[in-house]
This record gives sequence, structure tokens and C-alpha cells, in this order.
Amino acid sequence: MYVKCFFSICLIWLSFSTVNGQTTYTLEACIKKAIATNLQIQNSEIALDNARLDIKLAQHSRFPNLSFNSNVGWNFGRTVDPTQNLFTTETFFNNSASLSSNVILYNGNKINNMNKQSVANLKAAEKDLEQTQKDISLQVSSVYLNILFAKENLQNAQNQLNQTKDQLNLLQKQIAVGNMAENDRFEIEAQIAVNEQTVIENKNILQLQLLNLKQLMRANPDEDIDIAVTGSLSPSTDPDLISFDYLFETAKSNQATVMASEWRMQSAAINEKIAQAEAIPSLVAGGNLRTNYSNKGYNISGYNREIVEQDIIFNNQPVTIGFPQNIPVLEKTPYLDQFNNNLSYGVGISLNIPIYSNYSIKANQQKAKLNLERAKIGYEQTVETLKTSVAQAYADARSSKMRFNATEKTKNAQSVVYNNALKRFELGATSVFELSRLKTILESAEINHLVAKYDYIFRTRVLDYYLGKPINLN
Repeated sequence: MYVKCFFSICLIWLSFSTVNGQTTYTLEACIKKAIATNLQIQNSEIALDNARLDIKLAQHSRFPNLSFNSNVGWNFGRTVDPTQNLFTTETFFNNSASLSSNVILYNGNKINNMNKQSVANLKAAEKDLEQTQKDISLQVSSVYLNILFAKENLQNAQNQLNQTKDQLNLLQKQIAVGNMAENDRFEIEAQIAVNEQTVIENKNILQLQLLNLKQLMRANPDEDIDIAVTGSLSPSTDPDLISFDYLFETAKSNQATVMASEWRMQSAAINEKIAQAEAIPSLVAGGNLRTNYSNKGYNISGYNREIVEQDIIFNNQPVTIGFPQNIPVLEKTPYLDQFNNNLSYGVGISLNIPIYSNYSIKANQQKAKLNLERAKIGYEQTVETLKTSVAQAYADARSSKMRFNATEKTKNAQSVVYNNALKRFELGATSVFELSRLKTILESAEINHLVAKYDYIFRTRVLDYYLGKPINLN
């Protein structure tokens, strides 16, 4: 008694743990996680950050630059001491430092165009990211609908199995009263085996679809997940109430891939202007501040008055005479004092006129023109691709609606036929073989209707995608 209670408690605890260990996702949660973990989106975000850096770089190109330069060295042999500007043959150590700055005054409006181009490239990168997010949302929605379809299909398979078992019970009663032969149950038992196989296959299909969802969300394959089953699903947009022209023009105005192509075409047009500016004279203003130091640098701290003797010939006699002179007293100039004493600075303006550049300017201009043509063709290709995709989606939606309506009529008709046969079977007026045949036809009609239903629902969501509506199952 206690052992049975213990095992019962364990089973309840394990069941509770399994339920709590399972994560249930709504469609919005699946899309959010897939977008957050998708590698292609992460790559697009990096491209977006890179475009933002290009904007900062273009903006800062307006400002003056500032650079500091310093060098040290030893000089040997006859050279000029930069601190005294005198030739010397002594070995000496020197150190120089300079601070320089330049600012572009005019370069053919190149800086303004570079700023405009960087903004256009940023807009294109933003639209690329937006398009990738929309594509991921549509992929997740497709898999999500496949899971809902697999769940409903599995439930239908289970219901069919239960119905076949009920028929077997009814047949056993008919056999017991002698209305049916014993061998008639073999037909239904074979049908039960087929239904059980169908249930197993549908369970496997459901697990594969859940695995596809995990892969889109980059979840661990071993993670136990499930999706939230919404209420009754229905088509969202009736394809017969919209025209292809309206659908295409709406898609053309809201699809991010078209907008990205437009921005790239604008960027290429601006790049052509940038290439043309290379042939225009440029004007640059600059200034510099420099100083230097030498270990041979001296300054005069004072003077000593001394008699300087000199031998001369006077009346053919050698005579030594002395002249009073002020002899300077030299001392080494300190490092910082030399830097301060040797300061010099200057400002200026330079004009650069391109005359011949080994054909590089002309080649860049021609390449920029070709890139603009390529961007225009890329835009046209994007629009044509969109037109083809919209036309296919529109045709698929209309055909899926007709298929859905046709399968619904077939299912209803087969359901009436089967119910009538079931009533006759209960009265012993229909054979087991005939009932099984009609049940197989009904099951096929139900499966076809279920497939057509989810295909129609998905096709209408694709129309919503091109109409710029958010992807949801409401």
C-alpha cells in the first residue's frame, strides 16, 4: 500500500516537473527571440554601426586636424647646429618638437557630399536590417503555423483512431447478437493499426516542426518547448477584395528592400559628385609651432675683461703689446629654456591644382558613373523581383482560397455520406468493408481540407506582409 502511494507521488512530481520545465512561446515571443539571436541580423547590426561611424568620420572631416611630432638624434661631422645656426664639427645631441594643424577651406564641396553619402549609406543599412527582421518574422510565422497544423492534424489522427475503436466496439456487439460475422472485425482491426501508425507519424512531424522552430530561435535542440495554441484561426485578407496593382504598389512603398535600393542609388549619385571634386582645385590653411634643443647650446652669462697680448714687429724689433677685451662667459642653456628660446611659428595657405594624375582622377570619375548605373539597374532588379514575388503570392492566395472552399465542400459531403453509412451499419445494412472505405475517403477529405485551411491562412499572412501589416495570427 505504502509502495503504491510512494510511486504515485513520484509520478505526480515527475509530471509536474516536466510541465514546469517546458517553455511555451507565443508567436510574438518566437519572433522576438529569433530576431535577437539571428546571426544575419547581428551582421546587419554591425553594418549599421559601421555606417554610423562613417557619418562621424564625415562630420569630423570639417574640423582642423592637430598633430604633434618629435625626434631625437646624434649628429657627427660637419653640420649645422639648429640652436645656433652655425656649422660645427663636434658631435652633438639634438631634440626637436613641432605642433601642426591644417583645415580644408575648399575642396569642391567634397566634404558636404561625403556627409550626404554617409547618411544615405546609413539609411540603406537601416532598411537592410528592417527587411531582414521582416523576413525572419515571416519564416517564424510559417513554422509556427506548421506546428499548429501538425498539432491539429495529430488531434484529428487521434480522433480517427478513437472513432475506429468505437466502431470495433460496435461491431463486437453486432457479432455478439449474430448480425455480423466474426471475420468482419479483421477489417476494422487493420484500420486501427493504420490509424495508430498515422498518429505516430504525425507525432514525428510535430517534433520535426518544433525542431525547426528551435533552429530559427537558436535554442538548444534538447530544450523542451511548446507553442501557445490560439483560438480559431482564420484568413486575414481576402485576395478577391484586393487587386494586384494595389498590392504591388503598396508593397513597393513599404518594402524595406526597395527603400534600401533607393538609398544606394542616391549614394552612388553622390559618389559621382565626390569623384568629380577630385579634379577641382583645393584650398587648405595651416599653421605650425616648432622648437629644438641641442646639448651644444650655450648662452652668455657675463663678460670678463682681460688683456689679450699680441706679438708685433716695431722698428724691426719684436714687441709684445696687450689689448683690453671683454671675454664672454658661456654656460649651457637648460633644456626647457632652449625650447622656450627657440620657439617659432607660422601660418599659411596652400593651393593644390590637379593637372595630371596618371589618369587616376578620370578613371575614378568613370567608375563612379558606372557604379551609379549599376545602382540604377540594382533598383530595377529589386522592383522586378518584388513584382514577381507579389504576383506569385497573389496567385497563391487566390488559388488557396478556391482550394479551401472546394475541400470544405468535399469534406462536408463525405461527412454526410459517412454518417449515413454509419447509421446503416448500426442497423446491419452496410458491410464493414464499405464503412471502412467511406471512412478512409472521409479521413482523406478532412486531411486535404486541413492542409488547404492552413495553406490559405499562411498565404493571406504573406499578403499582409506585402501590405505592410504586422505578422500575427489574430
